[in-house]
Amino acid sequence: MPEGTSFQQKVWQQLQQIPYGETRSYQQLAEMTGDKNASRAIGLANNCNPILILIPCHRVIGADGSLTGYAAGLAAKKLLLDLEKGGTKK
Repeated sequence: MPEGTSFQQKVWQQLQQIPYGETRSYQQLAEMTGDKNASRAIGLANNCNPILILIPCHRVIGADGSLTGYAAGLAAKKLLLDLEKGGTKK
């Protein structure tokens, strides 16, 4: 696990629990970490993730299903999610 705050470490561990091909909202991830009010902090921890593919922060989406922030860009996030779902939707 890369270096980070204890909260970042907790978030990154939870990110690794999201199954391949599935997504979770920031709210769901906040609940998984034990603090249902931590959605914004979850986003900040995702932004600090130094290993984007191994710690799959691309699997975190908005509550409405929208693609939101990704350090490598939203096009890369969409590509990764599409690949995991077995397609190449445009």
